[in-house]
Amino acid sequence: MKIGIIGAGPRGLSMLERILRNKQTNQSLQIYLFDVIGPGGRVWRIDQSTDLLMNSVSQQVTLFTDDTLSTGGVVSPGPNLYQWAKKEGIPFVKQQSLKQQNFFLVEMAQLGKNEHTTRCLYGLYQQWFFMELQKEYPDTITFVRSLVNSVSQTEAGFDLKADDTTFFMDQIVLASGHWENELMNEELAFADYAQQHGLFYQPPSNPADVSVDDIPTNEPIFLRGLGLAFFDYIGLLTVGRGGYFEEQEDHFIYHPSGNEPVIYAGSRRGVPYYPRGKNQKQGGAMARLKLLTTENLKKWQIKGQLTGERFFDLFKKEVELFYYQKTIEEQQLAINPFEFEQVFLLKPSEECLADYPQLEPYIWSWERLEQPLSTFPDDFEKGVRSFLAWQINEAEKGNDTGAFSSTLDAIKDWREPIREAIAWDVFSVEEYREQLWSWFTPLNAFLTIGPPLKRSKELAALIDAGIFHIAAPPFEIKRARGNFWIETAEKAFKSRYLLEAHLPINSVSYSKNPVIQSMSKNGLIRAYQKTEDTEHYFSGAIDVNKANQVIGADGKVIPHFYCYGIPVEGVDWLTAAVARPYTDAWNLRQADLIARHLLNNKRKVNKKDS
Repeated sequence: MKIGIIGAGPRGLSMLERILRNKQTNQSLQIYLFDVIGPGGRVWRIDQSTDLLMNSVSQQVTLFTDDTLSTGGVVSPGPNLYQWAKKEGIPFVKQQSLKQQNFFLVEMAQLGKNEHTTRCLYGLYQQWFFMELQKEYPDTITFVRSLVNSVSQTEAGFDLKADDTTFFMDQIVLASGHWENELMNEELAFADYAQQHGLFYQPPSNPADVSVDDIPTNEPIFLRGLGLAFFDYIGLLTVGRGGYFEEQEDHFIYHPSGNEPVIYAGSRRGVPYYPRGKNQKQGGAMARLKLLTTENLKKWQIKGQLTGERFFDLFKKEVELFYYQKTIEEQQLAINPFEFEQVFLLKPSEECLADYPQLEPYIWSWERLEQPLSTFPDDFEKGVRSFLAWQINEAEKGNDTGAFSSTLDAIKDWREPIREAIAWDVFSVEEYREQLWSWFTPLNAFLTIGPPLKRSKELAALIDAGIFHIAAPPFEIKRARGNFWIETAEKAFKSRYLLEAHLPINSVSYSKNPVIQSMSKNGLIRAYQKTEDTEHYFSGAIDVNKANQVIGADGKVIPHFYCYGIPVEGVDWLTAAVARPYTDAWNLRQADLIARHLLNNKRKVNKKDS
């Protein structure tokens, strides 16, 4: 059986490993892994800037399964990223011909288990992972360092065209990553305007792929977005230009090189993402659920008592209970945590808190989280700098001892109930659109998918140095008089440079990825839509069934074609997260289930099988 895996990032490599580990002894396989960059793929390529960091700490990153794997597949343990860097990674890096070999050796020597590695070091870990599999299965794996630009279905299987070579496959798995889109709506208008007036407009893209070297010194530039991509630009536009940060006792100071541009950044929410709290969790330690356990969810689902609205009401209750118990602990309040839990679970939150006046200074407010500017002073610039200082202070307290930081980390731990609710179809179309994707997903990103704490400290130093300025929302970019313009309460600013500081949205219709374009043209894929009576929700994700088998344009399942990861974001949820050891990681479970389904899903007739 010939199996083609398109994409060799973490998802593609995990799929390769799961197929190999689960295959039967007498099962003859030929697995072809396609990626134009190589193992690790584009996002984690080893030649990118070393100023770009992962936002997970090194001990919480793995490609290996462990005894927590619940899907029944063959467990094959191995080192997490931190362990690898301290042992296997050292001889591996020394054996490679790397331009920055010394940099990586120093990074590994100095790396702490609760620190964030460069993205390229994670890329090296993935290369080592692949090469270990190749050593073990030399006659089974073929790596094709080419871009798949065409896929068509035949009576016997699939033809994949990479460069000028066509490969026949019995089964295929699409595991590609983020890719640029065709310009649409406002993006198209900005690009056209930039071309007409000799300006620079950068559409949504991975900052590692954006050339910022030609932006002149002291030039004012606009960055739209304050999420992870925005924080990537911090390193590229400062340290990447020769400046450096000096760490003092409780803050950073930036020493400019004089080559930096002047950056004006903003977003609709108006404030930067929360940084990751200092990690205090070891192994697979995770916050414990009290309400949204699998057992409770199943019970309510069977009884018909679980709707999307009720689910998020319970989720809020879960979060608030955790926060208040952590606050009692952090502030050493004279409240019995067990007694408080019993009362809080029985009463509405406001009614319960009235019985505990000690908690009044620490009230959790969803409204303030969603709209942080509601508490800002009139001076926005001072307000955002104070807010950033508060974010940093809370993150410094740690994700086990700091009440607020621990709660954000608990929300990150509690992704499983959300995925279960999606899998069990508890959301109506309106709830799916309005509550899951429009409300919760962006809020979850703001609270839990933020940068390393170091990046927030650097941003504060850059604001103090007058190099970065956070502009008040709505941060509208106007096109006038041959420039881009923004207006603040005090004055208007113009720039010849506008960069979208966010990744492209997931879109079957607009993706510039040639393999997705080809599959769409050939009717092999369609965009997911959720339908209920006369209501519809359209997503940019590739439509798949519960087994991650792709549903073609005709609405029929294509039995031997699977897809998971980034292309199905919008059917599945939060597909870009890395696998964390000892947590029964969702993406490793997915890979294991797909691999075992694929191995048992043999074609009855294969005219080309040799």
